[in-house]
Amino acid sequence: MFDASIDWQALPIREGLVSLYKQRRIQRMPANAPLVDELLTENFLEPMDLSTDTFLLTPEGVLALDELLDKHWPQGRGWVSSQSGDPCLPGEVFERRWPFVREQLRNDLPHVLNQASLQQALLGQQLDEFPSHLLEQLPQVTLSRDRSLHLRGQPDVRLLRRHGRAIELQKLLRQLTELVLPERDFHQLKEMEGELPALVMTIEDRGLFLDMDLPDGLLALWVAPRDLELAGAFLRFLPHWVPHVHFGDLDHQGLVMAERLGRYSQRPVRRFIPDFWSDYLADFSMPVEDKKLGKGAAWRGPQLSVPIIRLLMEQQRWLPQAPLLLDARLYDALRQLMR
Repeated sequence: MFDASIDWQALPIREGLVSLYKQRRIQRMPANAPLVDELLTENFLEPMDLSTDTFLLTPEGVLALDELLDKHWPQGRGWVSSQSGDPCLPGEVFERRWPFVREQLRNDLPHVLNQASLQQALLGQQLDEFPSHLLEQLPQVTLSRDRSLHLRGQPDVRLLRRHGRAIELQKLLRQLTELVLPERDFHQLKEMEGELPALVMTIEDRGLFLDMDLPDGLLALWVAPRDLELAGAFLRFLPHWVPHVHFGDLDHQGLVMAERLGRYSQRPVRRFIPDFWSDYLADFSMPVEDKKLGKGAAWRGPQLSVPIIRLLMEQQRWLPQAPLLLDARLYDALRQLMR
C-alpha cells in the first residue's frame, strides 16, 4: 500500500504520523513529502489550506491511521498516550518559535553554535542530533557539542590552525596542570609539526591522569565517556605511526571504553595493564553490581584471555586504577612501555 522508500524511522515522518494522530492534519514539507503524497494517493487526506500545504485526514484516513501506526511504528500510539497534557513535537515547537526568532535575528550570528543551547532555544528540548530538515531552514551554521580534550605531557609540538596563530603545546603545558583544548578549536586544526610524542596514552581516571608522573615522550589524554568520540578524532588526527594505548579501570565499562576508542580512532585496541596490578586483587578488587551501565557494572560477553581480566570475570569483581597512582612501580612500568 505504501512506497517502500518511506523511511518510517526518520523524525519528520514520525512527527507527521503523530501530528495526524493528535490533530488529524499535517503540513506538507520536503522532509515528509513521501508520506503526505502516499496518503493523498490513497485518498486518506484532503486539502485544508493549499496556501500552506496543509491537509486533513479523510474519514477513510482516520480509520486507516491506527493500522498504519501499528504496522510501521508500533510504539507511536503508546508514546503519544503516555505524554501528559498535549505534548509538542520538536517540529511543532520549531514552527512556532523560528518565525519570531528569524525576525529578531542578530546580524553577527556566529558560524559555530552550541548544539544543546540551540536545541533548547528552537525545539524546547535536547535531542541526540538537531533534525536536519529543520537545520536546513536556518542560516548556514555549524553545531558543536562543545566537548574538550584534556592533555598532559611535554611534547615539543605546534598545532597548526587553518586560521590564526599556531598552538604551541610545550609552552602552554609548562605553565598549566593540563591543557584543555575546546572542540571548536580542535576542528580548526590542519596538522601538527615538531617532535611528535613517542606514545599517546588515554586514561580513564581523572585523578590518575592529573597526578601520575609522565616519562618524556608520553602524551596523556584524559577521556570521559561523553568525550570518547572527540578523543577518537584526536587520535585519527595524529600520524598513524604514533602508537596509542588505553589505560583504564579493569571492569566492563573500561573494556567498552577501550573498544569504542578503537572504533572511533580506527586504530587497533591496545591496553596498558602493568604486571604488578595482580598484587592488588586481594585487597583492592570490588564486587561487580547487578546493573548494565556505569562503574562496577556486571561483566558481560565471553571471557578474555588476559589472565587478570579472566580472573576478575570468574570472580565477578573489578579493579579501579586509582590506587596505582601511589605505587612507585607505575613510573617504571611506563618507562618500560616507552622502550
